[in-house]
Amino acid sequence: MIDPRTLKGFRDFLPESMMAREQLIDTARTVYRSFGFSPIDTPVLELLEVLQGKGGEESDRLMYSFEDHGGRKVGMR
Repeated sequence: MIDPRTLKGFRDFLPESMMAREQLIDTARTVYRSFGFSPIDTPVLELLEVLQGKGGEESDRLMYSFEDHGGRKVGMR
């Protein structure tokens, strides 16, 4: 049997904590929409040069990065 575990920096949200998380997100959506803001969704993967330096040296160190099949350096936000 496989022992379920998550990678460092990731976590599972089980039903109880996920319900609380969704409630918080719904509240945030209500507030930002009441001020006229609209949601956006950006890709999880970006060219590494776009992401590097945005969050400082510590952020760069913790970022997952790799080279894709085309040789481009890619980072995960």
